[in-house]
Amino acid sequence: MKPMKTLALALTSSAILTLGSQIASAQQMLSTWLEPNHIITLEAHQGWANLVKEATKGEIDFEVFVGGALIPAKSTMQGTADGLAQVGFHTATYTPSDLPVSNALADMGFETPDAYVMSLAFGDFMMNDAEGYNDWRKNGVIFGGSYSTPIYYFICREPVKTLADVKGKRVRMPGGGWARFGQEIGVVGVNVPSSEIYTAFERGSVDCTASDPTHLTSGATLMEVAKSVTLLKMSPFYAGVTYAYNPTFWKGLTDEQRRTLFDQSARAMARMQIHYDKEAQDALEKAKAAGVTLIEPDATLQKAYDDWAAGGVGGMAEIAKSTHGIADPEALYARFRPYVAKWQGLFANVDRHDEEAVTKVIKENLFDQINVSTYGME
Repeated sequence: MKPMKTLALALTSSAILTLGSQIASAQQMLSTWLEPNHIITLEAHQGWANLVKEATKGEIDFEVFVGGALIPAKSTMQGTADGLAQVGFHTATYTPSDLPVSNALADMGFETPDAYVMSLAFGDFMMNDAEGYNDWRKNGVIFGGSYSTPIYYFICREPVKTLADVKGKRVRMPGGGWARFGQEIGVVGVNVPSSEIYTAFERGSVDCTASDPTHLTSGATLMEVAKSVTLLKMSPFYAGVTYAYNPTFWKGLTDEQRRTLFDQSARAMARMQIHYDKEAQDALEKAKAAGVTLIEPDATLQKAYDDWAAGGVGGMAEIAKSTHGIADPEALYARFRPYVAKWQGLFANVDRHDEEAVTKVIKENLFDQINVSTYGME
């Protein structure tokens, strides 16, 4: 694990405010609620901070606060807008009423279950589509980069291959589209926090979980209690911002400094997605070596998923309208799908574990297209 620079985790809100006013002029702060050893923290936050410090010769030097030590998870966007941090990591699903567009697009990954593609398509849309950009800007922050977890699979206590196998199973679903798909195929949804999945498997109160493969070997370490992984490719999670910038901080930078932040974001985001992808693959290989069976879904289960996704992802448009207040969801989706197609094409022939190649694709086709003299400057 890379060393982390943190301040005392027990700082009170008033102490943080006082500290922020004292050091803001000398050092910048980045707030994340993720753990210090999380891939996003290691690569996209601490790793990025190190890249930026080196590239700017110390002119921009971020102190990375982890685990919600500076700002709690649900308040990160607002706290960054208020200047408690210059950069924040925020998950859109934590504040659905504030970010209707981001939440309306959160299930589009079920149509295209590809972590690299959905991460960059989402980020591209939020930086270049007026409605996407304003989803964040009206909340007082500037969208500066994206991320995605690996795709989700069914990790189970016993083999699941067919639609008949999964019906009636007690499955921990993370909500959203995953929960709606579970209802479609007849599973019994179980509400279990991620920290309790291992115990639920051990006790037999849960038969499966929809989770990304890294949960097999880290966090819940489910390969110790799971017997199979059904390789049905479901959506990754990507509805959030890796770098939400405080506007005062952003506007106070030179064009050269803003360009440097974007350049280093391209590399850090590439490293993050590569690290995630490698860890997911390694987890599956380790689980298989430990006796966990990797199962390809049969035609009945795959068709159930494909039909559900093609048929509107379980009423995704109606939810966007009734829950998120999107007047014309289909128009929003129609504007978003070309971004997905763009990044599918860009990644079609790229070695996804080649850092230089992935960085080049992200830099040239996302960040280099942004005018740093005008972006976020209104």
